[in-house]
Amino acid sequence: MHLKIVNASQGHTHQYENTKRKLYSCIANIYFNRQCLQKTLIPHYANIKIPNSSPAAKFTQRIAQTLRINDELKYLYMKKQQLNHKLYLLILSLANTWGNSWHYIQCVIEDKMPRKIQSKYKTLDNKLHKPSREQLITPKDHHKFYPGILNNMDITFSANERALLNKGPKYNLHSKNKHWFTNLALEVESAITLLPMIGRE
Repeated sequence: MHLKIVNASQGHTHQYENTKRKLYSCIANIYFNRQCLQKTLIPHYANIKIPNSSPAAKFTQRIAQTLRINDELKYLYMKKQQLNHKLYLLILSLANTWGNSWHYIQCVIEDKMPRKIQSKYKTLDNKLHKPSREQLITPKDHHKFYPGILNNMDITFSANERALLNKGPKYNLHSKNKHWFTNLALEVESAITLLPMIGRE
């Protein structure tokens, strides 16, 4: 009977150690995501691709990616709260089982944790450094833009003419003559006189 109690207590001790490790891992993930938000970096899991390169699409993409990180943080904080509650119940159970010895067992477990979690923080810091280099480096390729018009003639255009030609062949002239309404009325009157009289014999 005593052996069963000891085995159950050891099982709870291992459960406490695993839960504590999960808690530290969860806190590390919270740290990583908060750093991403502060440095305006997008981790790989939040990389959302929108098949459009317009400014509006890029703005929407940025909003969606930030929302994804914020949702991940909400989930991690909920997970942290659940793990803390589970640890609280385990500590009460183990303290009741081991008595005064539990304090020393807890100290041994707590001393092992920082060494194990340190490697996780190192990995996360490397992840923070990698996207910062990828996302903050400006592209080296410079596009060469050619002029809108090439004048191969001896004619010299004025500034207004060049501005008009730079608008391209699809540009529609929308300026109207001062007497456009009078001309329109004369054209309509002339067109009406050419129509055959309806009902004329």
